[in-house]
Amino acid sequence: MVEIHSDWKRLLDALPSGIIIIDPEFNICYMNRTFTALWKIDDRQAIGKKCFDLFTGPLCHEIACPLNRISRGEDRIPYDEEQHCKCGSVSTCNVMVSALKDDAGRLTGIIESFTDASILKTTRTALVESSERLRKAMGGIIQAMSLTIEKRDPYTAGHQRRVAKLCRVIGTELGLGWECIQGLRMAAAIHDLGKINVPASILNKPGRLSEHEIAIIRQHPETAYEILKNIDFPWPITQAIHQHHERLDGSGYPRGLAGGEIILEARILAVADVAEAISSFRPYRQALGTETAMAELRNGRGVIYDPLIVDICLSLFETRGFDFNVKFFPRGSQTPHTN
Repeated sequence: MVEIHSDWKRLLDALPSGIIIIDPEFNICYMNRTFTALWKIDDRQAIGKKCFDLFTGPLCHEIACPLNRISRGEDRIPYDEEQHCKCGSVSTCNVMVSALKDDAGRLTGIIESFTDASILKTTRTALVESSERLRKAMGGIIQAMSLTIEKRDPYTAGHQRRVAKLCRVIGTELGLGWECIQGLRMAAAIHDLGKINVPASILNKPGRLSEHEIAIIRQHPETAYEILKNIDFPWPITQAIHQHHERLDGSGYPRGLAGGEIILEARILAVADVAEAISSFRPYRQALGTETAMAELRNGRGVIYDPLIVDICLSLFETRGFDFNVKFFPRGSQTPHTN
């Protein structure tokens, strides 16, 4: 029989998981309080008995029994209790079976740790619900920030929303996961946040901008970075916004990054931003249309814009009828992207 020191018993009794220790001959040596409570069993009636006599199940005496597998040399095996034995009032447990060995590596016992699966399920559900509430709150904050930017710059009202829509479609076409696309959409929704520091007289100027005014506007990615850098987003939102005017050949701003230094989200955002900006009206010019926008992307393909992302964008507009103002179903999606 495996001897359990009284100090260890006190420690094991305090654990939230049910613990049972069995010797190499499958005699029950110890049960902690959580285990006896889960199975409604008196440990005084169980100690010294064979586990397969007390907890009979379809795997008992079989090669597949986790205890037999530990006896034959395995060190650690996870399994679900309903696959092994049904006892007490617990329908399903998550179980971890581990070997107990002496200093020479000889098997001296087997320990099983049982956690009521319903507790894990409740905890998991609570975490999922909490995460969803946090995601919705963050989405609301992002939307409020986006509306704040658009209030200052009425001529580009809707620009960020349309860019976000195109980013979502491109991300879906690339096969990005749902979480990644959510982060990309949020980055696109506030990618011009830094323009909050640009004077309205420059943002709304109807004529050509001077070099000094252009230099002021070009500060907006850095301004956005300073605003967002201390927020611990679960996505690379800050980096994408900071880099969305960087170009593959290093000709972009604010840091002159090149090639692989630019993250994927920023590459997608750069293409979507150019496609929307050239297509739409600006205070200093009329809308140039999608043909002009696609020509710009085609000319910059592989030089300043990511070639794969450009190819997807060209296909969306020229072959598949993408429109910023019309519902669109990306490949592999059952849901239209409207924003």
